[in-house]
Amino acid sequence: MNEATVKRFAVLTAAAGLSTWAIDMAATQVGLPSMQAALGISVTASQWILNLTLMILAGIVTVGGALGDRLGRLRVFRIGLLIVIAGAAITLVAGLMNTFALVLVGRGLEGLGAALFLPASTALLLDVFPMAERGGAQGKMMMVSMTITAFAPTIVGLVIQSLSWPITYGFTILAAAAALFLQRKVKYEQRMVQQTPFDYVGSALLLLAVSLLIIGIMQAGSQGLTSPTVLLLVGAGLVVGAALVILSLRKAHPLIQFRLFQIRNVSIGVFISLMRFLPNVLMGAFFARYVQQVLGLSPTVAGMLMIVPVLAQVVCAPIAGKMLDKGGPRTPVALGIGLLGVGLVLLAFGFPAQNLWLVTLAAIIGGAGFSFTNPVQMAALSATPLEQRGMLAGILPLAGQFGTALFVALLTAGLGSFMGSYMTANPGASEAAAQAAALGKLAWIGLAATGVTLVTALMLRNPQAAATAKPAPRPASGD
Repeated sequence: MNEATVKRFAVLTAAAGLSTWAIDMAATQVGLPSMQAALGISVTASQWILNLTLMILAGIVTVGGALGDRLGRLRVFRIGLLIVIAGAAITLVAGLMNTFALVLVGRGLEGLGAALFLPASTALLLDVFPMAERGGAQGKMMMVSMTITAFAPTIVGLVIQSLSWPITYGFTILAAAAALFLQRKVKYEQRMVQQTPFDYVGSALLLLAVSLLIIGIMQAGSQGLTSPTVLLLVGAGLVVGAALVILSLRKAHPLIQFRLFQIRNVSIGVFISLMRFLPNVLMGAFFARYVQQVLGLSPTVAGMLMIVPVLAQVVCAPIAGKMLDKGGPRTPVALGIGLLGVGLVLLAFGFPAQNLWLVTLAAIIGGAGFSFTNPVQMAALSATPLEQRGMLAGILPLAGQFGTALFVALLTAGLGSFMGSYMTANPGASEAAAQAAALGKLAWIGLAATGVTLVTALMLRNPQAAATAKPAPRPASGD
């Protein structure tokens, strides 16, 4: 198999992996109300159908990346997809049987499988493409996966309305099967790192720390940031996390090599991977909430409006990749953060004015901006030593998952606080007006934080021209 074919199928395989996760998340997020009604469970209980998967993914995804370094990325990719297929099949059957406990088992397996194949999806491109072509490869991968992300919720919704929610997990099985088929065409010799003792203690501490923090953050959305339960969970998570850092710094071969963050592009890459989800949450989940609860539009219309920003990401993803290949990460990433800032300014004016066109334009500009920030991950991975590359490929999605949970909780708490202040200052005002005013304030706060992120992005280092001449690995008959 020639080198061009290997590269083409590597992009398709990586895109199929990301698309599998996007379809699975769409099936869960869109189907959650139907699941609650069919299974006869409370709203709080139904949230665990989603949260359990995210918690397992966030806690194990770094382990999945490290295993790719040790066992081979394609092998771990296959194992992860097979686990996802098993989990989705269990969820499907459990849904038909209306068995809540079995649904949670299936969802837990889906989170475990995703933690294995997601890091491999991105790191795979670094194995196959030389530095001068990685941005373009990432752009093509994101273009395919984001196209599917744009339309998956609508298709899932139609299936739920016409058939039933368990059937939607059949799409997850089909997507994972397609990814397994495509990866068979990717044949190359991965440069394996020297085998070292696996850090079981570090893996357990990471899972415990992430679980405590995420559960605490999720509880903050309903109980408030100062709730004793929230403070206890978050405090315990921070203590366990501190123990992880201390023990890792004393080990020769830890799960997470924290000294890696001394590399500028790595530390900046992780920071931006976290912070870019602050405007993304405002322009995504809170935008959808706004158009329904404030503007009174239907969920169907809200879903259709959400497609447009994702299409902006589809259009801009390959452009961002070409900019990365041509001049390095600093320009596209700074441009992306700047566009996110512009979107937040429009939200800050559009939310209080209850102007649909202004907030939709903000979401479109923000979607484009988010795509231009994607090269920061490839820049961080390219600056990472080979033996730590898979580990970092796990940390980057961990930052995204943690950032989403963190900012949803913080923004929800802030929304409640600002709405209360507005209602006190304006007796008789409607909740819609209070929410619109509160979201406007949150947009200004988000803009201030995004300004800090922009300054950080300008500190990214562009690679030396000589580094772009590194050849790609040779195609081979095995993986």
